[in-house]
Amino acid sequence: MKKIILNEIYSSHLEMSFTAEDLFTNQINNNDFSEIIIDFTGITFMSLSFTQEYVYQKTHTSKKITEIKMHEDIKPMLELVEKREK
Repeated sequence: MKKIILNEIYSSHLEMSFTAEDLFTNQINNNDFSEIIIDFTGITFMSLSFTQEYVYQKTHTSKKITEIKMHEDIKPMLELVEKREK
């Protein structure tokens, strides 16, 4: 299991879709771990663009992704986008 702390790699504002693409390309899919924990500590903003790409990438990876410590202001957007993708 690998833990990725987003604000140590990116900023507290996740704004661009290419950031989500980079996260999956370079941090998630580019390792031998089958389970990944994404730690959202310190993330205070996620744009719709980032969230849509994150959910797209999450649904197209073979890795098991678990999100932890997500700020209450950004969790509803992630849930909404995930619901629309199903």
